[in-house]
Amino acid sequence: MLPVREKIPHVVVRILFTKTGDLQYISHLDLHRAFTRMLVRAGVPLWYSEGYSPHPRLAFATPLSVGAESEYELVDVNIVGDAETLNPAALFALLRDTHIPGLTVKDLYLPTRPFSAITHADYTLRFRTAGADAALAAHCAEALASSPLVVLKRTKKGERDVDISSQIRSVRAAFENGEVVIRARLAADSANFLNPEYLVKILRGAGLVMCGNPIEEEYSILRTAVYSGDTLFR
Repeated sequence: MLPVREKIPHVVVRILFTKTGDLQYISHLDLHRAFTRMLVRAGVPLWYSEGYSPHPRLAFATPLSVGAESEYELVDVNIVGDAETLNPAALFALLRDTHIPGLTVKDLYLPTRPFSAITHADYTLRFRTAGADAALAAHCAEALASSPLVVLKRTKKGERDVDISSQIRSVRAAFENGEVVIRARLAADSANFLNPEYLVKILRGAGLVMCGNPIEEEYSILRTAVYSGDTLFR
């Protein structure tokens, strides 16, 4: 009879970090690997799952498409220890000095709410596009505020037309430094998540942005915050 493995106490810590620069082009799986390597290199006492293939337990919050950057990413990490003796400040100090370009740890703390409490996320979309001016920005805001707002969306049951107007909580547009800038708060819960790329598709389909020379035009997407209701989620 095999000996019973002693249970190792563990606790979940939440890490707030950025994902910018070249990291915007890596997949979720590659991000998981990079983050794990960073934690190991920093000397964080990771807790490993039991069974035939032990592995560290990391859980990331709302998904982010390849090609999008973020100033507000969250991951829950299981580490060895307990809540009574854990020193978040000491762990944060370990990670602060372990740097991956584009990945900066901004905070580390004990979570009080699950990721399932997330309802919305803020995004900033910047378009360097032909004819960019204040009038074009106003037209973009008007287009995104209209209803219904039907897009072809891929679901588990295949592609179908979906009205996403109810998933856009707020949208503002401005002309800044030669660019049309869209700031939007979108649904981000697991059952109702709206990818900000759909806003790009709507504006492009309406002939408002990204319709000129593809070599000269470009756009970027940056997530700036995550919310539970009207409260910043932590």
